[in-house]
Amino acid sequence: MKKICITGYNSFIGNYFYKKYKNIIKILPYKNNINDVNKIKKFIKSKKITHIINFAGLSRLKCDSNRNDCVNTNFKSIKKIIDYLNNIDNKPHFIFISTSHVYGYSKKKLKETSKTNPKNIYAELKLKSENYIKENYKNYSILRLFNVYGPNQSRSYFIPDMKEKIISGKVINIDKSERDFIHVSEVSRVIKFIINKNIKGTLNVGSGKDYSLIKIVKFLSKKLKIKPFLNVKNNKTKLVADISLLKSFGFKTKINEKYINF
Repeated sequence: MKKICITGYNSFIGNYFYKKYKNIIKILPYKNNINDVNKIKKFIKSKKITHIINFAGLSRLKCDSNRNDCVNTNFKSIKKIIDYLNNIDNKPHFIFISTSHVYGYSKKKLKETSKTNPKNIYAELKLKSENYIKENYKNYSILRLFNVYGPNQSRSYFIPDMKEKIISGKVINIDKSERDFIHVSEVSRVIKFIINKNIKGTLNVGSGKDYSLIKIVKFLSKKLKIKPFLNVKNNKTKLVADISLLKSFGFKTKINEKYINF
């Protein structure tokens, strides 16, 4: 029987995944600090864990202000867990939640083989963790998530931040960039799909669609019935997933997840 340990139980995606599937599959939340490696070792061993999903980690904003904490939580803890897993007989399937920010901006949709070019400490450590996992562990999946959105998301993310600025009448400084947005419900389905199909390797997880940031703000303002105050710059960057590899395994988007749905 599958026994799935999730770290980062209280994170935006981790909590959503747990609530969505806790009555369907055996999910065991690891509620201690991921940096206490001795505790997580005991947890994995005593619970006979078959899968580990690592949702734990500091956000980009926290990494910018707490570099040392970010190094410890977002890389060193992963390294220690992988080293431990390599020394046990029954090696769990390790699913590492990474980010699209390991890539650089590109006019074309990004494939898993596209050049990596992290621009901040958060993305650098995600890529460093990815590389350590690839080089030192065989039973893994790395999921490069593009812009995830959904209910109860922190204001530090684009959509809730734009909502707050529209409601409060703040000036929104924005450019003509395009991004790939995917609902947290679909991300959760992808993770469950990967577990069920026993898919290994590195995968992009996004919608595969390019959304104009300006259009998203205008859509939000229309829904809120409040006119936004926009200061539009001419800059334009693009970060959009090529999800053909994920689709090649048979994953299908549901009709209500195909487009931005707030």
